[in-house]
Amino acid sequence: MFQRALDARRNWFASSRKGRQVYQQRAHASNTELRNLTAASTKSDIGNDIDTEYRPRKGSSGAPSLVSQKKTRVQRLLGDRFTGWRFGILHFAVWATIVFFINLVVTIWGSTQKQSGVLLEGDCNRVKNLNTSLHVLINVLSTILLSGSNYCMQCLSAPTRSEVDTAHAQGKWLDIGIPSIRNVKHLSRQRIQLWILLALTSLPLHLFYNSAVFGSVSSNDYFAFSVSKSFLEDAQCRNCTVPANTTFSDRRSTEDGDGWNDSNTKNIPIVLDALRREYKTGDLDRLDPLECLNQYATAIQSDRRHVLLVASDDKLPKMEENQFINGSRVYWGMPFYTMAASSSMKAANSYDWICSGLNKEGSCSSLVNDIQSNATAWSVRACEYSPYRPCNSEPYPVEYCLSQPADAHCRLQFNTAIAVIVCVLNFVKAAIMFFIVFRVGDEPLITMGDAAASFLETNDPTTKNMCLLSIHDARENGYKAGAREWLDQRYRWKDVTSMKRRTTTLAIFSCALIIVVTLLGWGIQSLPDGTSRSLSGLARLGYGTVDPRTAITGLPNDLVMNAIVANSPQVILSMLYFSYNALFTAFLLSYEWTTYGHKRKGLRLSRRPAGAQRTDYFLQLPYRFGVPLMLLSGTLHWLVSQSIFLVAIDFYDELGKLGSRGYLGYISALETNYKTCGYSPIAMISVVILGVFMVVAIVAFGYVPYKGGTTLAGNCSMAISAACHLDKSVDTDGATAAVSELQWGVIGVSENGVGHCAFSTREVGLPVKGEVYAGTQ
Repeated sequence: MFQRALDARRNWFASSRKGRQVYQQRAHASNTELRNLTAASTKSDIGNDIDTEYRPRKGSSGAPSLVSQKKTRVQRLLGDRFTGWRFGILHFAVWATIVFFINLVVTIWGSTQKQSGVLLEGDCNRVKNLNTSLHVLINVLSTILLSGSNYCMQCLSAPTRSEVDTAHAQGKWLDIGIPSIRNVKHLSRQRIQLWILLALTSLPLHLFYNSAVFGSVSSNDYFAFSVSKSFLEDAQCRNCTVPANTTFSDRRSTEDGDGWNDSNTKNIPIVLDALRREYKTGDLDRLDPLECLNQYATAIQSDRRHVLLVASDDKLPKMEENQFINGSRVYWGMPFYTMAASSSMKAANSYDWICSGLNKEGSCSSLVNDIQSNATAWSVRACEYSPYRPCNSEPYPVEYCLSQPADAHCRLQFNTAIAVIVCVLNFVKAAIMFFIVFRVGDEPLITMGDAAASFLETNDPTTKNMCLLSIHDARENGYKAGAREWLDQRYRWKDVTSMKRRTTTLAIFSCALIIVVTLLGWGIQSLPDGTSRSLSGLARLGYGTVDPRTAITGLPNDLVMNAIVANSPQVILSMLYFSYNALFTAFLLSYEWTTYGHKRKGLRLSRRPAGAQRTDYFLQLPYRFGVPLMLLSGTLHWLVSQSIFLVAIDFYDELGKLGSRGYLGYISALETNYKTCGYSPIAMISVVILGVFMVVAIVAFGYVPYKGGTTLAGNCSMAISAACHLDKSVDTDGATAAVSELQWGVIGVSENGVGHCAFSTREVGLPVKGEVYAGTQ
């Protein structure tokens, strides 16, 4: 029995070799260099064996009889209809539903809080950390929604075989395997409507999702007083009240109103008395001069309130010589108005009381470093600091400070209206995804492998005898069927895309970068005097840090409007990335195509593979490119979010109540908060650097050469179709060929010397320069 089996095996090898010899004799004499990248004869034998087994049995459905496909439990429950791209969409639909319920629960919970719109109030670090964590979660959830939406849009824009046949009959071709807008007009009305709905629901998500939850910082009005040590030991706060006949000019109000006003002068006795009581109870923090400067040289004061600048009695004037409050041991005082944060120019000098002891030119923010370098000599004067006029009064030294800690008022806020909009958009997206899975019956050609398999199974007569058709020929729309000389042209990655597409994408990217650079220059120029414009100085302003010096003035104090302004660059960035990703996808799709000229392998399909077929990459991108591009996109989106961002500041008056009247003559009504947008110069510089890198990278990849020996089909449906006309004398069954390992090349030469190139399961040869190739045998 063993001997008979061995003899049968030898006979099988002999017949296999004889078949190959007959096939090789059909090749043209000048085409002697045939390739067999399966390497070993045994592998060819195995290929023949698979080829034999792939023939469907009589009465079967045509599927490979010996192919065992692994399915997930979900796929087994749903059936074969819900595999491949449908299962991918179903996967995203389920996740979109989970995201919807998360958004819905948070919206209901946030809207029922005691303080409407306030999720948390308290410690600023805790609020900041929670805000960061929630925004990471929001970005994860939005990424799921937008990625699923983009996947669905690409599947919807992929044409069906009937739509491709219609386009080819009209002399037109469609995009295969890349995100495509040009395909949309050729789709069914239902898929066009779904595609538009997905696009429209993505726009508001970009604009509003990140602003549904936002953190606000608190800033406190406070008084700074110069007092003697005796003031702290007095049994009573004698003569602390401002005399009734005191005028604003006596209280050092300035031309633009940067002084005392009616609302706060009457609160001086209340504040002084409270400070003395807290000193007695040990509730004031003692700070040395340097610590005091570090704590109070800020335009947003969230951690501290009133401060006493204490000096020995012998270093201060006599009580009767006190020019601030006669007969008092309070020798000097100055208010800090938190409303200064609403003006970048005023914010730069909002703590100018610190510099009142100097007689130097320059803004206070530029001179603070000088004071800090010699903090023990710090003093204040009984006149308004001005960089333009000297102060001749006696200085009041500061030996130490007694600072009043502030209650934490930072808030994590929630906008119910925006959250409801997000929930509605989320629900619509999830519903559309489920509708596509269960109600859209079309079977689109999403990948190059889908198209090739379809054309192998059922030939497209419009591309018969056009085996050398390339994407360039299809664009020129002048290619005719018939014999054609093989020129063996060498192409680069960029050549698969049109000059118009490359130029448009790079021009839009360049314009975006120019706009960012222009805004960056304007932003740096708008920084108040005294703010360092060096790279290190800009870096100190931080990424996405709330700083009145970098607040954009002139915007309405409205959350929705500022959210639109802050997030509109994200929409533009998504459009830019869509074009960028489409270019890379076209590059790599064409690269995948050219590899079939040098290596035998199965097709990549978006549906469940059979035989030698393989599953496709996520949206046609190999992971070594897809993962870096996703990281690049995420980094760029984050940098843009840090470049322009929402700023929200809550104002508290000198008594700790919400609201501030601000400067005399500057703000007349009580203001409780301030909302605008801020910018970060260092983040904008990072965006420019990364953007330039992306442009340079895609240009550099564009000049990578393709390996010769194949046509440049790219994403062109017509060129893919032209390469899939089998030689029926070699590959008699297109369905079998579609599930086998394939290679493209010369499969034979006719008696008149005209060769034919196509995919084949058998050995193929390289096209020879100068030889003529045309149609089927």
